[in-house]
Amino acid sequence: MKNLAGKLGKLVFPDVEEKKGRRIVIQIITGLFIALISMAGMLLYRYQEAEQQQKFQQIKGTEITQPEELLEGKGTEPAKEKMPETENGNVTDNMEEIDTNTVVFTYDWDSLVEANGDVKGWLYLPDTSIDFPVAGTLDNDYYLTHDFWKLKKSTGCPFMDKDTGQWDFNRTIYAHNMSGSSSSMFSPLLKYKDEDYFLAHRQLYYTECYGDTAEYQVMAAVKYNAKDTGSWDFRTRNHADMESYSFWMEQLQEHALYYAEPDHAPTEILTLSTCDRSEFGKDGRLVIVAGKCQQ
Repeated sequence: MKNLAGKLGKLVFPDVEEKKGRRIVIQIITGLFIALISMAGMLLYRYQEAEQQQKFQQIKGTEITQPEELLEGKGTEPAKEKMPETENGNVTDNMEEIDTNTVVFTYDWDSLVEANGDVKGWLYLPDTSIDFPVAGTLDNDYYLTHDFWKLKKSTGCPFMDKDTGQWDFNRTIYAHNMSGSSSSMFSPLLKYKDEDYFLAHRQLYYTECYGDTAEYQVMAAVKYNAKDTGSWDFRTRNHADMESYSFWMEQLQEHALYYAEPDHAPTEILTLSTCDRSEFGKDGRLVIVAGKCQQ
């Protein structure tokens, strides 16, 4: 290897001392080797990313949304959705039709629970790649390094905070920001640092496991220092009284990079949190706070 590098050095850099030319060639070869490994790793990562999204779609089930004519304000009567299914998969004949003024998403919960009993629900943000199940355990570290199928993977899996109860006022979901040009996990949330994007993308949906779909309206994007929980904690789950609730909401506005008044005072909040080192280094977080819409 040394002799070959020396010969290449003499050939490519004839005017450079042999020892120095050999060193330059070795550095070039090493650089190319590292670049090839990095490229192969990136291609493998992208493949795994696409494969995981494909798996999600296979077990996702059917989405039922409002008909186009209703969304566009056409027609005089609300259209009706197909009848809901019972747990055994049979269509219920004696139930009234559901008014499609409410957006509904259905998922194959049996398959999701079979794949992972830790599943809590499904999170969907229109116009993004965020369209996947949310897990949760008593260990907040577990899904930082394991995917939905509980396989070791650096992308992890979106998960509900371990201390969150189903009926808490504020429920927090975490997932990785994979940085770069990745659209994996919560990476798309960084687009909310742009005010125009924030104002144009204020809808998200969360569906409880075997439960109903709730629409949420994004109220705030917050650049947060994880060490600053003393002044305001975005994870505060409940409030003892209206005074505490109002104070928390005021602090949310003060801490927000962008804030938009919700249509209604939210009785429930969904908070999405991911890493963002642009301001506070390793303690930096980008937090998206959304209030539940009235139904």
